[in-house]
Amino acid sequence: MEWSTIILVAVVVGFFLWRHERARVKGEERAVVATARLAKDQKLYDHIKAGMLEYEFRNRGNEFWKAKGRQLLFETAQFSCFHVDHFAESRVGFYFKDLKEFGLYGFFVGNDPEVDVFHSYYRTDETFQDEGQLLYEDD
Repeated sequence: MEWSTIILVAVVVGFFLWRHERARVKGEERAVVATARLAKDQKLYDHIKAGMLEYEFRNRGNEFWKAKGRQLLFETAQFSCFHVDHFAESRVGFYFKDLKEFGLYGFFVGNDPEVDVFHSYYRTDETFQDEGQLLYEDD
């Protein structure tokens, strides 16, 4: 075998080993980013669920549904709660002080209220217009 062939094979093998290692490292980096995203989304989802419990408790006897726009409904030490107008869903917006994030809860009832009930959870901004779907595990 000629030296030029041996050098060419060594370069090709080296290139493929380098590409394989680079892909492995990138895969690990993506896994770290995905894990962080899942943890962040789960935490926001849990906060929204807790916020909705407080909302439902405070709404007894009140008429939050009469609120307009992004009206502040109430505020606690942990979060602020807002009414959010939407054409199809009943929506409640939150600002969570510890997370420094905005969350959005949506509720829709379809034709059959016993079957067609949909809950939506989003990461959003201060306008409550941006809807970033959360990745979470429901208990």
